[in-house]
Amino acid sequence: MLLTGPTGAGKSQLATRIFQLKKKRSMLKGTLVSVNCATLKGENAMAALFGHTKGAFTGALKSRDGFLLTANDGVLFLDEIGELGLEEQAMLLHAIENKTFHPVGSDIPVQSDFQLIAGTNRDLKQEIEKGTFREDLLARINLWTY
Repeated sequence: MLLTGPTGAGKSQLATRIFQLKKKRSMLKGTLVSVNCATLKGENAMAALFGHTKGAFTGALKSRDGFLLTANDGVLFLDEIGELGLEEQAMLLHAIENKTFHPVGSDIPVQSDFQLIAGTNRDLKQEIEKGTFREDLLARINLWTY
């Protein structure tokens, strides 16, 4: 599901309400994990989204599950998804399609069955034309648009 609109339009509140309704109807068991993608940059973005193993990079003193695994059986709300880099977009697309991904530094895939809600204030079709957003990812997240 893709929520569009300017900053402050209420995309986060709508995502939260959708989660609450799904939870009330017993459509999911997990939690809502909200992430502002504008705050994720570089290797930190990969580690935050997909998790990492201990020692995967300098400063990785312990392993981390990451947002995708934390959202297992729940909802992952990626606000400002247009801010993600192309590499993160490719890994996210794989995770959406296969429900598996590799944490940074791991050769072993992990599974996470999450529902995705994405938010953006950008025109993602223009971003595709500029080469900064993946067309195949937009096709996967743009099943319902509000």
